[in-house]
Amino acid sequence: MLKWLAKLQPAVLFAFCLLLVFQTPPARSEPGVSYEITDIKVAVADNTLTYNIFGTSPPVYTVSERFSPFRVIVDVAGAFFAKDLSPSIAKIPENRFSEVAVTDHKAQDPQVMRFEFTLADSHDYSVSVKDNNLQIKLLPANAKSASATTNESKGGPLSLKDFKVTSAPNTTTISLIASGSIEKYTVDTIGGAADRLPRMYIDINDVKYNELVHEKQIGTSVAKIRVTPKGKGVRIVFDSASSQLFKYTVSPAPTGLDVVIDETTGAQTHTPTKGSSVEKPAGADSTLDALIGSSQKLLNSGSEKISTKAPSAKVAALTNDFSLSGYNKQRISVDFYKIDIHNVFRLFRQITDLNIIVDEEVQGVLTLALNDVPWDFALDIILNLMDLKKEERFNTIVIYPSKKAFVWPTRAEDNLAFQADSKVIEQEALVIEKSAAQSKEIIEAKEFIAKAQKLEENNAYEEAAISYSKAIELWPENAGISNRLAALYLVNLGMNAKAVFYAKQSLQHDPVNTQAALYAAIGLANMQQIAEASEYFTQSISGSPPMKEALFSYAAFSENNGQNDAALKVLQKFEGHFGPNIDTMVAKARILDKKGLVKEASKQYQAILASGFQLRPDLKKYIEGRLAAKDLH
Repeated sequence: MLKWLAKLQPAVLFAFCLLLVFQTPPARSEPGVSYEITDIKVAVADNTLTYNIFGTSPPVYTVSERFSPFRVIVDVAGAFFAKDLSPSIAKIPENRFSEVAVTDHKAQDPQVMRFEFTLADSHDYSVSVKDNNLQIKLLPANAKSASATTNESKGGPLSLKDFKVTSAPNTTTISLIASGSIEKYTVDTIGGAADRLPRMYIDINDVKYNELVHEKQIGTSVAKIRVTPKGKGVRIVFDSASSQLFKYTVSPAPTGLDVVIDETTGAQTHTPTKGSSVEKPAGADSTLDALIGSSQKLLNSGSEKISTKAPSAKVAALTNDFSLSGYNKQRISVDFYKIDIHNVFRLFRQITDLNIIVDEEVQGVLTLALNDVPWDFALDIILNLMDLKKEERFNTIVIYPSKKAFVWPTRAEDNLAFQADSKVIEQEALVIEKSAAQSKEIIEAKEFIAKAQKLEENNAYEEAAISYSKAIELWPENAGISNRLAALYLVNLGMNAKAVFYAKQSLQHDPVNTQAALYAAIGLANMQQIAEASEYFTQSISGSPPMKEALFSYAAFSENNGQNDAALKVLQKFEGHFGPNIDTMVAKARILDKKGLVKEASKQYQAILASGFQLRPDLKKYIEGRLAAKDLH
């Protein structure tokens, strides 16, 4: 049934999930609830079963799920059959994909009538209510997914291209440029705290976003924009520049999405207190962010060089009580009132994108209200309240009663193996895929990988590197492991030689891995091995399209080493693929300035002022100063 679970779209907040899943409020223990069933009509057509329950009042019900085999449980509070109605009317015609069992649970308060549908893997379900009637529909899974609204265009999923910032006297418009209009998206906010500024974020599903930079400085009421993976799509995070969240409106545009920021509130730049840090969003590409920061150090060295983008911080957990206790997952807010525990875990599956399997013996209802806490913290509270345990491996969590034992299967028939994947660093996890067979060495290597990932989550990077090293000894052809080691040594441990070694090892098994080439290039550049670094930088921009980070890092490297003509060519290649942005325009002006090309530099500086890009005050002052200099007249 896991294939079916994977098709559900991830939810942002639990309250929002409740609206999507149940569509009506769950049954509460209120006295006097009754629902007289006057008729049941069942229809089977086109491999779809429609089950209509007719009653004398609006139904109060809950929906939950059971596993092995998969079942949909619809509990209708206070339900009973009319006197002239036979219970046999609840049966369904014989078919190949479903069965139903109807039972009375009179011991519950209020009593419920349970409709338990056993469902084949090939089918999905929906539950809806209209007036006094309840409809359960069992339909092919692909039929439901095909009817769902997505951001797909005729040629496939939409592609996000770039950010465009335009200013007006009282507003700033941040346009998310895409290959078409973005109609399906969700918007939400996260409040600030002593060590965290408030944020607004937009979740967009079914889109490609590899052409977007991972971070863009804005410098108005919005300090910066960050991009992070979210399920099958992307999350765009807008960080506030002050402790008060900016006012905004979001609306679709013919070529993407427009976010209009109200600048009349006079937000002030927030300066974090000593020792504080700003939380990084769950799933953020921290490795490439840190590499961009490393490139920026090359840009910012020397006299008269200005920083066009603030360096990104390395991977760091929040310096608050949660992170000190090991809780650093995505923050959520929950408000449950006597909700079936199986539905609670179903919502966790939507938020975490993990497979969650719940033992049949797990039962009960839960009332819980938590605000702005990591989801793993909320899960642990629920497990403690319900006397449950969890076992986690790879992308799966098993939840079962504490009195019961659980052992992970290790048989070869399970056919689960890690496969190298080009997005291993973007997702900060190794992808698990089915394989024809797995050896004893691969099984043992997977154990070391799982251990290393947990160590990374706890910032135990040296121990994680040791565990990954043991995995690569057992599974040397897995380029994903060596790629992870290269990133770990480069970003977290600062060991350039080790990073280069494992990056080259990754490239031996995956010669077109441009990320591994970028890691090797930056490691070699840090060791001042300029000629070899240049070769790997060239390889890192050979993708189609090349990575924005690789192009900008290569330009910074070339400029830092006096190769100004090469830097200009790389910047031109960047603009040829992705168009100009404020970073490339400033870099080109600065290089022309240093080359003594007075007229060309002056034109470029003037073009920046007239570009419409939002300029930070210090950058605008610098450009105006260069234009005012005698050698630029």
